[in-house]
Amino acid sequence: MSFPVEIIIDILLRLPAKSLIRFKSVCKSWYELINGVDFVNRHLERSLATQTNLHFVYNAHDTLCMADFDSFNKPIELNYPFRDSVMVVGSFNGLLCLQSSNQRPLVIYNPTTQTYKKLPLLGKSASFDHLRSMWHFGFGYDSIARDYKCVSVIQCGNGNGYRMGPFENEVMVYSLKDDSWRKARTPSVPFNFGYRRNVFVNDSIHWVGGVNENVAIVAFDLRDETFSTLPIPDCDSLNRRGMYVGILDGCLCLSISYNELRDSDIWVMREYGVAGSWTKLFSIAKRNGHDAVERPVCYSINLKELFVHMSFICEVASINLDTMEISIVKGPDFNFCTNAHVCVENLLMLEDSNCEWT
Repeated sequence: MSFPVEIIIDILLRLPAKSLIRFKSVCKSWYELINGVDFVNRHLERSLATQTNLHFVYNAHDTLCMADFDSFNKPIELNYPFRDSVMVVGSFNGLLCLQSSNQRPLVIYNPTTQTYKKLPLLGKSASFDHLRSMWHFGFGYDSIARDYKCVSVIQCGNGNGYRMGPFENEVMVYSLKDDSWRKARTPSVPFNFGYRRNVFVNDSIHWVGGVNENVAIVAFDLRDETFSTLPIPDCDSLNRRGMYVGILDGCLCLSISYNELRDSDIWVMREYGVAGSWTKLFSIAKRNGHDAVERPVCYSINLKELFVHMSFICEVASINLDTMEISIVKGPDFNFCTNAHVCVENLLMLEDSNCEWT
């Protein structure tokens, strides 16, 4: 008995990507089907819509690992191209943008297929004092061009220190479709060197920017490759210690910590770009009186826990949303982990070559 092709495709679309990778060896027609751009895109879209096939990618013992979502069970060490320390500088659709310890080499990496694409090296700008320069990176997806892009911002403070300005900027954008870097417009608001983490939402990469009292969220739109700024919530600016962008339920969010024993606040922008839509979700007490919430990672599947990064070496913790009790995440082979990212399984192959996107 044979099944119609449509039913076979519907069944296969419901399976994890790792199973589908194995099933490519069943026969030639399955190989061509599972490798097809349309199937790859439909499988990813279904996983995102149903919130299935999710994993955590995180650092543990100076190694990048992947484990089951929610539980951190069944961890595996990932076979990424850098053997030295590595930092995730951006993630989207299950792809990670990785930076090696010396900051210069970058790769786009798929932890599901464990394939990658090396980015061309960025040259040094002769106009910059590179000993006093700082780099910011970001990664996301241009939904109009259907192209994954990486952004590099080099910023140099002239004379008055990194946090005081004035600043020089140089912005470069990498296109996976073109496999090349090109210059883009520079931001009018300086980045804040204390908060280099970023998040991708609404087709834009976001960082905390501005200095002193003039703090704002800096957004880089990957569609038209221009910068803009978004206002922050109304908060106690005099006692503010740190701010970090994040994403919750598809919305831009911001965590704000304060000096002394004050709680950390987590805000969410319900309507993107509308200052009045900032809503405070939680106020969370400091763990052990000093370890504050740095930024949210995600909710658990049952919505009873919130996973966050704590300020102490960015270790990952879970917050019980009924009791607000904070527990450091521990796994079978680590006492704590850092820098967690939610990754969805996908079939994108990046065998260090140009890829086709639709």
